[in-house]
Amino acid sequence: MNVSVAVTLAVSLFAAPALAQDKPQDKPSLSAFLAQGFQVIHSEIGSPFLQFILKKDNQLVWCSVELRSGETQSCRVLK
Repeated sequence: MNVSVAVTLAVSLFAAPALAQDKPQDKPSLSAFLAQGFQVIHSEIGSPFLQFILKKDNQLVWCSVELRSGETQSCRVLK
């Protein structure tokens, strides 16, 4: 239960700044994956990044988001 509350809080705090960013088309963002219907199945709070594992159907994606700016640093499809 605590993890789901932390994930909801983290996504609500950091998704809005990530949505406002002008991202190049070739660099995916956490908010883009969430908009495509991916669900957060795991999150970890570290310094200076939040890390998320997302799932949709049989696809897993790992994303790292900078705590200060809310900017997605990296998203990678996992096998």
